[in-house]
Amino acid sequence: MDMDYYSVAKQASQDFVCHPAYPRFKLLASRAKKILDAGCGEGSRLNLLAPPRVQAYGLDINKQAIRLAQRQFPRLNFIPYGGHVFPLPNASFDFVYSAFVLEHTQDPQQFIDEMIRVLAPGGHLAIICPNFGAPNRRSPCSVESPIKKLLVGIWLDSFLSADTLHWQQVVPKPDYNQIDDDTTVEPYLRSLQQYLDRSGMRVIHASSLWSLEEKTRNPRKLLFKWLGQLSLPPFSHWGPQLFIIAVKADSRHGKVTA
Repeated sequence: MDMDYYSVAKQASQDFVCHPAYPRFKLLASRAKKILDAGCGEGSRLNLLAPPRVQAYGLDINKQAIRLAQRQFPRLNFIPYGGHVFPLPNASFDFVYSAFVLEHTQDPQQFIDEMIRVLAPGGHLAIICPNFGAPNRRSPCSVESPIKKLLVGIWLDSFLSADTLHWQQVVPKPDYNQIDDDTTVEPYLRSLQQYLDRSGMRVIHASSLWSLEEKTRNPRKLLFKWLGQLSLPPFSHWGPQLFIIAVKADSRHGKVTA
């Protein structure tokens, strides 16, 4: 990837301060002693979130991004990894997060499992990304019929298994011309919430951020938005982005501290 890509990524990280999820991320970071940004890119987001004197680590699959991050932010710690197991010990962080990363992973379920593995009991996990897997949405790389996806998605919403994520894989576009042209998978809030519940986590906040929905005159989209903002399932899970916070149970006592 060229430097133009990282310039876009840096600007997106800096714009995160205006995102409705930012105050929650900042609060969790302020309470943490050791932080991990899983998919840190060139490091700008971690630099914004990490308070002074906190042990802050960034992990990314791209070595060029890691080198750039190390050069820009020497006070932080950046580690490359091979795309599978995180090169980090179990239960070593009390705040682990990813922001706009899951939609670019090859194996999102393993990525999430690794985030949970390195999270200490009582620690917080936070994830935000596009909610491309919702029945009413699709990524820029999707070739699926919107009507088919809507109908199949409504059916799957009634029979979702919590054992796997069931996220649709897509093929990235050959040229990167706009954000998310490099999407590889379509995350979905509802299935992630169920999966975390089955993985020793307790979800304490889940939102599909309907407040970020673009203005439209499409009657169907307006109906979905109205139903979603009324917090009616499954429409409450169909907003434009996935934002979730969960706490890891204390394995010794099975307790969760929010």
